[in-house]
Amino acid sequence: MNTRFLALELRRAVRNGRYLIFTVVVPSVMFVLFVNLYGGGEGTFPNGLPVTTSLMMNMALFGVMAGPLSIGARIAVERGLGWQRQLRLTPLTGSGYLMTKGALGMLVGLPAILLVCAIGVAEGVRMDALHWVGVLATLWLGAVPFVLLGIVIGLVATADGMQAITGLASMLFGLLGGIWIPADVAPDWLATIMKVLPTYWVKQLTEAPFVSGIDIRQALVVIGLWVAGLSLIAVRRYRAQS
Repeated sequence: MNTRFLALELRRAVRNGRYLIFTVVVPSVMFVLFVNLYGGGEGTFPNGLPVTTSLMMNMALFGVMAGPLSIGARIAVERGLGWQRQLRLTPLTGSGYLMTKGALGMLVGLPAILLVCAIGVAEGVRMDALHWVGVLATLWLGAVPFVLLGIVIGLVATADGMQAITGLASMLFGLLGGIWIPADVAPDWLATIMKVLPTYWVKQLTEAPFVSGIDIRQALVVIGLWVAGLSLIAVRRYRAQS
């Protein structure tokens, strides 16, 4: 991975107004909105998790999805402009390019997590230090499958269609992954779909320290399969374009 290239890419991402609004600000605004819709976030969900804590995790996970998926749009634009072909004339290798984009996806997802959790503290979420570290680390590492998904989309789609595709992906993975509709109240057919998606299992891992009965092994297997499958597709697609 080329650190200079990563630093350049990170500066470009931070200067992008759409990134700041849709992947950092929007999850926080939605968190505050949902807390107020639930009457200040008092009470608990059927799994025993406090409403405010659960909503905080959900909206942080939404930010974890939105940030990395936005990297896919940048890859598609670079393909359309011929930037990838120019990079192949430099010492930057194909694996270095993909690893840099992956690291960038991880970094752009971090601000949304931190901001939503900071607002969560202001809204009354209380955990001990060890639990906070666990929640933050799980959410951040949970970005990996969405980073890879963004890269795959960017390598497959055109620049013109990226905005619609990433928006649709965020909506579907959020809706069908349990962010907008808790699995406890979802119909059986929807609950079955949820358990196929990484969104559901990242959320389950985040809640594991507070909720009993979560199958951590199954969560790791499903997420691992998504990571392995998307990694294989990304590498093959990039090689096909070389």
